[in-house]
Amino acid sequence: MGAKGRLVGIVFSALALVWLGTHVLAALVGIPTRVATGHKRYGPSDRPVKALISGSSLTYSAIDWASVADRLGMAIESWPVPGSSPAEWEQLQRRSPQVTTTFVGVSLYDLNEVSVCEFRANIVPIRQTLEDLRAARADVSFVRRMLNWYSLTWLRSVFPTVGMSDRVIFGLRDKGLSLLGRRNESDDTGAALQVVADEAPTERVSDWPEGRLLRRLASMRANQGRPWFAGPKHQSLIRLLRRAREQGAVVVLVLPVSGPFQEGILQPADTSAYETSLSEVERAVPGVIWVRLDDIAGITSAEYYSDLVHLNSYGRSIVSPEFMRRLRGDEPTRVTGDVRVTSQRAR
Repeated sequence: MGAKGRLVGIVFSALALVWLGTHVLAALVGIPTRVATGHKRYGPSDRPVKALISGSSLTYSAIDWASVADRLGMAIESWPVPGSSPAEWEQLQRRSPQVTTTFVGVSLYDLNEVSVCEFRANIVPIRQTLEDLRAARADVSFVRRMLNWYSLTWLRSVFPTVGMSDRVIFGLRDKGLSLLGRRNESDDTGAALQVVADEAPTERVSDWPEGRLLRRLASMRANQGRPWFAGPKHQSLIRLLRRAREQGAVVVLVLPVSGPFQEGILQPADTSAYETSLSEVERAVPGVIWVRLDDIAGITSAEYYSDLVHLNSYGRSIVSPEFMRRLRGDEPTRVTGDVRVTSQRAR
């Protein structure tokens, strides 16, 4: 074998070892190698699905959807993706063309453009992203970041741990602690990539040591950068709601996030930009019912959250009944499609 042949053999062997090693590490620490799109169904099993839930894990931690389905007497389905946003929901919405009611959950966290779903490039066509970036007149640094995200995702299809050094390091640490019979409490890795669960946790942010809270906030600030609410997610939400209105009734749940998150991550101008974004969406898609659950008195208290953005069981016990109260037929309601929603909008 000549020198070139030996060089090719060495390179091939090295790539094969790296490929094998990254897949072993991914399996060991729980890094998904496939798009984490699930499917959930709530309500009567003997009835056709007539409603759809579009939202991130915040929507599921806040609302007991099984109770909502029972209250409405209809079957509800969803296509949950961890860390998702309107950009992904818009694409997954097409899987449920038969529904006549759509519930959409949004929050300060979900609509922040700089918080990107890990599976965005697997779900949202790059052409759509480029069109939205151009329409939003995104700055060069953000465009570059989004394009890098697509190229990184494609590379991860071969080497799944690329760009995930933190998750590998902390995942191995947690595995080691687990083998020693200990549980990690430091939570230094930033916002959790949560999957949809039917039960909300009982952990309270109010019980965290101050150091843990400060590390979490610092990690989120470092990973996300300055919040922005007028880009591709904003445009995707408008398109999603317009399509949903063509199918029937639409209810948007505006969900709360914790006080520590708002105080530690956002400036007053960011909150104002978020409200402006919601107002623009409301004007762009008339006929949508908006339920402002983020205005429930005291709901931003840290005792109601399992992390900086997800409600725990105590928070859900407040928010979910309040949402169902507004769906009850014994209060002033606006009848739209299959759902009767209270006319109280939120303040």
